[in-house]
Amino acid sequence: MGRPANPNRRPELLSQILEHVATSSLSRVTFRSLAGALGVSTYVLVYHFGSRRDLIDAILDESVRMRREALEGVDVESLSREEMLAWMREAFITSLEPRHLPGIRLQFEAGSLESIDPDIGTRITDSYAVWNELFAGWLRRQDVPETEVARLALHITNCLFGTQFGYLISGDRAATIDVFDIALATTVGQIDAARAGIPAVTK
Repeated sequence: MGRPANPNRRPELLSQILEHVATSSLSRVTFRSLAGALGVSTYVLVYHFGSRRDLIDAILDESVRMRREALEGVDVESLSREEMLAWMREAFITSLEPRHLPGIRLQFEAGSLESIDPDIGTRITDSYAVWNELFAGWLRRQDVPETEVARLALHITNCLFGTQFGYLISGDRAATIDVFDIALATTVGQIDAARAGIPAVTK
């Protein structure tokens, strides 16, 4: 009779894998490459993760945990404008902490690979869509006309995701927070204009 499976082994392996991919490319992740880096057999990895797609999904699930944590205990749609802006700013600043940066990098890499590598899945696209719909629901509660909701929700979502990407490139925390504050102020102006019926400026 074989030994019972160790319930802690998979989390231990995942922690080691996350540490490894924090400084390597997600596109190069294979059972063989990880087995060599971690000093384990490919059988061990296949046993605990099944397939490359399941393995990458586990990695990305952990990478988006920070975004899920920001939503815990928060009824976003019920927030006032002032509460929403304060919550977004606090969540954004938290996302810039060093412990979250490997996860953000993985999210952007995975997002760019989703359309060309079927093993990447759609977890990042799905996460993006969740946030976009979350902001859309909040905008409706702010009495923003339905014709403007999709545009403004996309604006807020892209400000959040895009500014994080900019920080990965620049590494300038103070400047990144300043840019995000400008984005928040722009959002307020856009909301006020939409509620007042002022047409969006387009080119």
